[in-house]
Amino acid sequence: MPLDVDETVLASLRGPMLKFARLHLSHSEDAEDCVQDTLLAYWAKPGQFDGRASLKTYLFGILKNKVADKLRGRYRDKWDSPGLGDDDFDVWFTDKGRWEPQEHMSRWAEPEGALVTRQFLEVLDLCLNGLPEKMAVVFSMKELMDMDATEICAHLGVTKDLYWQCMSRARKSIQVCLGKRWFEGASHAV
Repeated sequence: MPLDVDETVLASLRGPMLKFARLHLSHSEDAEDCVQDTLLAYWAKPGQFDGRASLKTYLFGILKNKVADKLRGRYRDKWDSPGLGDDDFDVWFTDKGRWEPQEHMSRWAEPEGALVTRQFLEVLDLCLNGLPEKMAVVFSMKELMDMDATEICAHLGVTKDLYWQCMSRARKSIQVCLGKRWFEGASHAV
């Protein structure tokens, strides 16, 4: 281990890493395993950390790969059929497959300002947890783990069509959820 990185620094990063892993993995044990594997990977070859990025950035990069591997293993066999099986989304489309106009959708006022608040992030987390599992995984890998579409399709063994369908529906669901729970709500409490 490099001389300038001690055990207390690694211990202080463990909590945020565990929080990140739990956000992406539904099983607490899987999240714990990914964090432990990340720390073990660092301990096994500490010389690979060259200091060009912060230690936190370096470890989170390893963790993102560990989480992606865990998700890939978990979902590869579950995605046999291209259908999502979520009839709740049919109301958003006409019989010809076009978007239905949504009168209840309002314009969001200053979403960048709302993003910085803790309450907003809690509501966003609630909305993400409300997504069907398949959509949540695809959306999380794209928007929270910054993976590209090709990489996600390869990791999960899904087609591009299913990927785009999941992303479109996830974004629409989150937009509706945030509209109801945050932007139009009188109280922003979770």
